[in-house]
Order: sequence, then C-alpha cells, then structure tokens
Amino acid sequence: MQKQRPLSAVGLWWRWVLATFVGTVIGNILGIPACLAGIYYLSDYLTELKICHTGFGSLTCPVTTGIVSGSLVVGVFVGLMQYLVLRRLLRSSAWWIIASTFGWTCIGSAATSLAYTAQFGFVIGEDGVFAESNIIDRLPVLVTHGLWLVFAGLLLGVLQWLILWNGAGNTVPKQRLFWWIVVNVTLVFFSAITIVLIFRGMGSLRGILWFFLGFTPIYATITGAALAKMRLHRQAKVEETQPALALNHESNEISESL
Repeated sequence: MQKQRPLSAVGLWWRWVLATFVGTVIGNILGIPACLAGIYYLSDYLTELKICHTGFGSLTCPVTTGIVSGSLVVGVFVGLMQYLVLRRLLRSSAWWIIASTFGWTCIGSAATSLAYTAQFGFVIGEDGVFAESNIIDRLPVLVTHGLWLVFAGLLLGVLQWLILWNGAGNTVPKQRLFWWIVVNVTLVFFSAITIVLIFRGMGSLRGILWFFLGFTPIYATITGAALAKMRLHRQAKVEETQPALALNHESNEISESL
C-alpha cells in the first residue's frame, strides 16, 4: 500500500487558496444563470405565493431572489472545493458544504443590500422644501446594513468553527480554533467598509460580482494562513499515523501468540 504524503502547513495553505478561488470562479459562472432565473422567473412565483414582498434591506424582491439564488450556487461550489482540502480533518462533507452555502448566501445578500444603500438622499424640511441629506443623515441605515453583513460573517465563522472543532478538536486546542471566528468576522468587517467606500449607494449586480471576485483571493490567503497557524495539518498527520500504529499493534499481538 502506498503511503500518503503528510500535508504540510504550506501545502494546506496553497491548496486552500486555490480551492477557494476555483470554487468561487466556477460558482460565479454557474451562479449568473441562477441569479437571472431568480430575478425574472422565481421572484414572480414567490410573489404569487406571498413569500416575497419587499425584499431584504435595500433590495427589491426580484433582486433579493436573484442574489440568494446565485449565492446558493456559489456557496455550494466553494464549500465543495474547500472540503476537498479539509477532507482529512472533517468527519462529514455534507455539514461543511451546508454551512458554507448558508453562510455565503447570507453574506452575499447582506453585502449586496449594503452596496445598494444610498448614502445621499432627499428629505422634506419643516418648511416643506426638499433638502439633500448627507452621509451623516444616512449613517444609521448604513450602520444597520453593515452590522447585518458582520453578523453574516460571524454566522459563517461560527458554523465552520463548530465543524472544525468536531473534526480536529481532539488534537488542536479549542482556543486556537476560536481564531477562525475572529478572522472571518474581521475580514467581513473590512469588506463592509470597502463596500461603502467603493459603491457609495450605487450598487449593481455586475459590480458586486467583480467585488467578490477581487475579495476572494484576499479572503482565501488570510483564512488559509489562519488554518496553517492553527496547525490543522498536524491533525492530518496524526490521523495518517493511527492506521500504521494499529497495524503494528496487531502484528505484535500475532507475534506474541505465535
């Protein structure tokens, strides 16, 4: 039997970065038709069923349905590709893919809603005259939508942390795995600030697509470094040595019986 080569920290890092980026690219390619189908077909059906009325945040019902449909596809492929890297560390592929799909769908919806939130608008003064409001007046709305995005990042981090803890928690200290949540929340927090600075209330589906394609390498690089820093690759080495130790133990028992 050919012995599987142990996974190093560098090996875990570059495999994670490549898998995350490839999953994002494939997911976006297939997610665009899913997004268009959600906007032009599925949203009408949901409206007839009285499931979708006003949408989510700054998004209308058709845009919300399209974003959710596209994000679901992206989340599935990102989770699947990441599982191929972490399969030696996880007990079940289904839970990681489900958690990633749900988390990235929430992040995609919240990020798009924040991008569509207008930073400027018009208000009616006491004299009945329209006056232009500035970003200070819109700050509560921007903060609310930004907090939704941070919460989505927290949700993704917690769900994935639970799965990592269940798979690798036997050998990796829990406090070290906790950094996975911190890294995800921090990255999503800075992405919220970046969205406000870039889109300035003039979001578009094409712009959001390019934003996430540009955000993915940064996310993959930093989270991959976090995985290596948590030394999850050592868990893979431990699991690989366990069958060999069991085989040696059985051989010793047979030799003693003979």
